[in-house]
Amino acid sequence: MLNRTLTSIVSVLAVSAALAGTVQAETLRIASQGDATSLDPHSHNESFTNFFLANIYEGLVARDRNFEITGQLAESWEQVDATTWHFHLRPGVTFHDGSSFASDDVIFSMERALSEPSNFKHVLTTVDSFSAIDDMTVEVKTKSANPILLNDLLDFMIVDKQWAEANGAQEPVNLQAEEKAFSATNTNGTGPFSVVSRAQGEKTILAAHTGYWGETGNVTDVVFTPINNAATLVSALLSGEVDLVMPLPLQDIPRVEGADGVKVVSSPEARTMYIGMDQWRDQIIESPVEGNPFQDLRVRQAFAHAIDAQAIIDRVMQGQATLATQYVMDKVNGFNPDLTRLEYNVETAKSLLAEAGYPDGFELTMDCSTDRYVNDAQICQAVVSLLARVNVKVNLIAQPKAQFFPKIVAPDFGTSFFLLSWTPSTMDSLNVFQNVLGTRDLENGLGVWNISGCSIPEADALAAQAANTMDAAEREAHLQDAMALMVENVCLVPLHVQRLVWGAADNIDVVQLPTFEFPLEYYNVN
Repeated sequence: MLNRTLTSIVSVLAVSAALAGTVQAETLRIASQGDATSLDPHSHNESFTNFFLANIYEGLVARDRNFEITGQLAESWEQVDATTWHFHLRPGVTFHDGSSFASDDVIFSMERALSEPSNFKHVLTTVDSFSAIDDMTVEVKTKSANPILLNDLLDFMIVDKQWAEANGAQEPVNLQAEEKAFSATNTNGTGPFSVVSRAQGEKTILAAHTGYWGETGNVTDVVFTPINNAATLVSALLSGEVDLVMPLPLQDIPRVEGADGVKVVSSPEARTMYIGMDQWRDQIIESPVEGNPFQDLRVRQAFAHAIDAQAIIDRVMQGQATLATQYVMDKVNGFNPDLTRLEYNVETAKSLLAEAGYPDGFELTMDCSTDRYVNDAQICQAVVSLLARVNVKVNLIAQPKAQFFPKIVAPDFGTSFFLLSWTPSTMDSLNVFQNVLGTRDLENGLGVWNISGCSIPEADALAAQAANTMDAAEREAHLQDAMALMVENVCLVPLHVQRLVWGAADNIDVVQLPTFEFPLEYYNVN
């Protein structure tokens, strides 16, 4: 393995030297408020981590710069019958270490994505079986007709079977494990960029994969630096130390708009922010209150009435968000246009708390990240202040996502009150039911992100019907009805749909997609 890797490195350096005289090397310097939590593509289903890794690893299909689903490592496919798909793999593709890509890598990666530590079982939850017909053809059989199989596969990334087995990485890294496995800090994908060096939380350097099968822009090197301090982040952009910041601190939009040589890049994002409440424990954690107040619908309604989401948009989000009535944005299939949110009303909130047996409120702990979402810590601080008006005392634990996520995720779900969000990469609300809203079935990869433990069996049944319905109108009706049930039961408190707001140097061609993807192969330094 070592010899193969060293040979690959020498080959890459030789090719780079040969090209140096004819191609202008262009370095793209990116800064963000946080870092990828792992380099393992099946470890942690978190948007930023996924889309950072999507520049290194690839799947069977992907979205192009126009947000259309296109072939990636699958050059073509056909649906043989209602439940059988054949994927024809792209010939001549190599991994970063020079080894060839073939069907056994796909089968191995599907098995890996379904293994116990994986955070990506949901991707294949509708799949009954998969097999290699030959070296360049894979057959996938679904349990029943699945109208969005290609959408489901957007989150599936493929690793090199030989590389993984040689390095003890047959299974993905458990995010909560103290020991970091080889695949958490090393990569071997087929994507347009490979990892040159990695210091988590400090700096990661990528280099263009010279043997890449597809077309790319002119970026040859990427230097990615996490900068958690907003003032430092913006100063780095304005001084020319970095070329792109994601996200741009909202309070600095006017400053960047008025500066020379830089620009604001903004577009709608499919991310819905929400407040989660523990509904599964008989005793909530990190709280002196006896029992679990959130198991009473009136308490959940009270919290929804007490949180002034529009004020958060106006003051914390600087207007760069839209009010959420449910758990998906209006461009996502299954959005229900008839739903409204519970209005902000302090007196109604107090009355509901009193009816539920908490006339003097109660005390609890809230978990929040500080470097994952736009102004996440400030949103949580606003929620703390708003709930104080209805005599609910909130002790805020705000910490970087490197500590936040291991605490709150499965299997322990170590929080009873939290801020989180979801972006359905499929742009279909079934993805939200499979991950966030549906009753937990962790063994089959369902409800892995249902941290609140909300369970509405009638909504589960409707979502299951949608998963097997080929008629588009009927399918959407099932999803809309299921969403209405979740909103009626205040499974979560929706806050807002945020916008993508980045800052970039004028000479950078930036591609922004609604799911927060940043496909670096489309970027150019002019």
